[in-house]
Amino acid sequence: MKVLVLIAGVHDPKWPIANGPNDVPMVGEHQILSPFDEAALEMALRIRDANPETIITARVAGGPAAIKIARAVAALHIADVATVTIDQPWDQSMVARALAPLCDEFDLVLMGREFGDYDDGFVPPLLAGLLDLPFFGRAQTVDAGPPLRIAREANASVEALTLSGPSLVSVTNDRRTRLRKPLMKNVMMARTAAIGDIGSHHIAPGAVTLQAIAPRAAGRSQTECRMLEGDLAQQAQALAVLLWEARA
Repeated sequence: MKVLVLIAGVHDPKWPIANGPNDVPMVGEHQILSPFDEAALEMALRIRDANPETIITARVAGGPAAIKIARAVAALHIADVATVTIDQPWDQSMVARALAPLCDEFDLVLMGREFGDYDDGFVPPLLAGLLDLPFFGRAQTVDAGPPLRIAREANASVEALTLSGPSLVSVTNDRRTRLRKPLMKNVMMARTAAIGDIGSHHIAPGAVTLQAIAPRAAGRSQTECRMLEGDLAQQAQALAVLLWEARA
């Protein structure tokens, strides 16, 4: 089985974000794996644990700035790791179109449910649509089987999918799929490993152009707050009075 893990990373919050042309924030060199990236990686590793013949390939968006993340991925004993440049990371359609050529000939494509700092969850389903692949979103757990089953929680139910062909799965963070720690020998090897760079695919620009990012014109609205005092019965009585007054 051949598994592709698409990784975007996020800006490390310990470092300030610099603005580039037109005040658009520039993604700098200080990037880390997001919780969604980590969950997708761990899912791929669990599939390989159950099926040692599984081949994992990882592609890290961000070009040269993603080298640090790529080495962290390689330390998990993943041999085929490369970076790829995304020209307009804020445009989900452009991101999906740039990723599509990377996904050929894989049995399973895994990626975080949010792809990088500029995403709001649209990239995985857009990519699945471009590839004409079945899509399963917000996956939380995997049963490597066989058969291979992916599951998620939805309200009071658990929804599960048995994969019977090539599929694209977006993964959300879950305490049951926390990324494992790499072996120290693999960490040392990853520090000198050759990390390939796919560069960027030339995608025709879309009709939407980001002109600038500006601070909000006004602060958030203020809300009155009152602490309820006393024991539980007194707090309940005070809350009932407040609700009755608001109803009037």
